[in-house]
Amino acid sequence: MKKLTFEEITTAMRGRPLGRKDVSTVSAVRTDSRDLVDGCLFFALSGPSRDGHEFVAEALRSGAAAAVVSDPDKIDRACRENGRLIQVRDTLEALGRLASWYRSQIAAQVIAVVGSCGKTTTKDMIGAVLGSKRRGQAARASYNNAIGVPLTLLSVDAPDEFVVVEIGTNREGEVAALGRIARPNLAVITNIGEEHLEFLGDIEAVAKEELSLLSCMRERSFVAINHDARRFGSTRLMHGHSTLTFGTQDEADLRAEDLRADLDGQRFKLNGRFEYRVPLLGRHNAINALAAIAIGTRFRMSHREIAAGLETVKSPPMRLERSSLGAVTLINDAYNANPTSMRAAFDMMDELPSDVRKVFVLGDMRELGRQAERCHRAVGRDAGRSSAHLILTAGAYARVVADGAIGTAGTSKRIYSFPTVEALAEKIGALIGPGDAVLLKASRGVRLERLCAPIEEALRSFVAS
Repeated sequence: MKKLTFEEITTAMRGRPLGRKDVSTVSAVRTDSRDLVDGCLFFALSGPSRDGHEFVAEALRSGAAAAVVSDPDKIDRACRENGRLIQVRDTLEALGRLASWYRSQIAAQVIAVVGSCGKTTTKDMIGAVLGSKRRGQAARASYNNAIGVPLTLLSVDAPDEFVVVEIGTNREGEVAALGRIARPNLAVITNIGEEHLEFLGDIEAVAKEELSLLSCMRERSFVAINHDARRFGSTRLMHGHSTLTFGTQDEADLRAEDLRADLDGQRFKLNGRFEYRVPLLGRHNAINALAAIAIGTRFRMSHREIAAGLETVKSPPMRLERSSLGAVTLINDAYNANPTSMRAAFDMMDELPSDVRKVFVLGDMRELGRQAERCHRAVGRDAGRSSAHLILTAGAYARVVADGAIGTAGTSKRIYSFPTVEALAEKIGALIGPGDAVLLKASRGVRLERLCAPIEEALRSFVAS
């Protein structure tokens, strides 16, 4: 972050100084009192379980240059009188306001990634490609909300040439709100699928929400969009932008052809000419790589340079993260789930060698509202049609998924359902064995990764026997 004066910050946020004003400059922004650095600006954000105002005095003692607060009455009198505070109406709103102002102060090109799934991986791919030749930033982890997007923008330094922001949503209007802060120069739409239907309603509403980012961009801005998602973009939002489609279809501008997959990743030819390798599991990650290639070419990188950058990509935690638990290959994709990402994970497992015994461990998909039962049953049918040998389901919709799987698999697969993850944890050791490839897939709130310990324990017993 470029150094900012106390006056610049206060004016940008429309704040009011309280207490001492002997602050020269601010060189970083923090929202977590456990992550402070000297000279930072601490935002007292309120969450469901903690209120940042409780940590203001500690933050100032620990090196914060100043703190942004909305309710000074929550801070002791000594801190109010002697602290270095900026009072605003709403601290979260002020964070976004500061980031929006800072966006206008930086020269870096802003690249925004939106879509129903694959955003974090695609963001990391773009960061790896551009970062191999240019200086810049990419959002940490899944910094894709009203806190993460501003923090990503505020992390940009003066010499940076690019910043990649990830923009997420689960309610109408969130993409546009974050887009107005980021005002991207370039955008990637990874795909459009059934996500957050509890709040968005149907896939057409999902498309409208994701594509609302385009209204926040100047005319003739560059947009790379998944070819399958292009059918949703025939609105006025797509007009006036320079668009490029990517996918496996013959009509796509950037095409992944001759795809070859193994446990080390994907290989493909771009438009039948350039050889690429992506060290990540899943055919869909070859598609995500096309988006990174599209951005790389806009930055005038050669295909050789882009390919070298993609070779360095690492799987984000719990997103098709491959590890070995003894003789079992564990593929942990339990960070998030919706019908689209479920099917992509099944396709990835189908690509594994036919002599590998494949186990699907499936948990609930959250935020699907009234569409939940239909979506879970459909995912179960897809699992039943897959190459899985054993399907284990857990959670509120476990029986629905299992019934869907039985409907398409019949007696060709072993299928078990469990009411809770804990109930499955008690039995999973007896159901898997050495040589299995085990997929864990569910929404984040299910915490399906809790099964890793009982799987490892079961394997130790195999070795001991």
